[in-house]
Amino acid sequence: MPPIIGIACPKQFFAKNPHEPNFYVSNSYIDGVVRSGGTPLLLPLLHQPNAPLQAMVEALDGLIFTGGEDPAPHLYGEQPLPGLGEVDYERDLAELALIRIARELKKPMLGICRGMQIINVALGGTLVQDIPSQIPHALQHGQKGSRLYAAHSVSLAPGFVRDALGKDDVLVNTSHHQSVKEPAPGLRVTAVAPDGVIEAIENDDATIVGIQWHPERMWLHDDNMLRIAASFVELAGRAKAVR
Repeated sequence: MPPIIGIACPKQFFAKNPHEPNFYVSNSYIDGVVRSGGTPLLLPLLHQPNAPLQAMVEALDGLIFTGGEDPAPHLYGEQPLPGLGEVDYERDLAELALIRIARELKKPMLGICRGMQIINVALGGTLVQDIPSQIPHALQHGQKGSRLYAAHSVSLAPGFVRDALGKDDVLVNTSHHQSVKEPAPGLRVTAVAPDGVIEAIENDDATIVGIQWHPERMWLHDDNMLRIAASFVELAGRAKAVR
């Protein structure tokens, strides 16, 4: 049976139905899992008493945490700075719980953009709340052109991401104003932008991987970037086989 990959789906209110939230996720995440031979399962981010989070994670072979709002800074011991963006605290709490359960059950996790950031926070790391105001001479990390295409380069160190892409340097898209400041214990930096902004983190056995850019947007047209999804599905399959 193909690996079952849970894709975290946050709540959103839509203009035509402003009183009832919907769970949503971009089709590009699903597309990558399907094209890589995995079975996607939409994972609602539930924050309510008795939410069956343990059972949900037990049913999965791997989890993908997606992009979105800024994690609440008090979760990593900081006060909010003026450049902080919108926060969804209930989403934070739901994802923190899922990450901790997944870690206990040794289920592989892939975090993309915010997903990388919330994984880092959950495991004890910190974030740069606002790159433009906190990092002198930073590149433009919120590109003005189409986010389907690359905007700046990153340098890759040995690890999951470099193995997946087969390169030491790669061009990536970018749409974020926060980044990892201090990696959590057990995580190491495996990609950086030319301005020093951290672009990927992972643990030694690559069961926890965070990527700051949005490969899911690029793999719609870039088969090499799709290798990130394929490598993660393969990793989840191997982890499933030894459990």
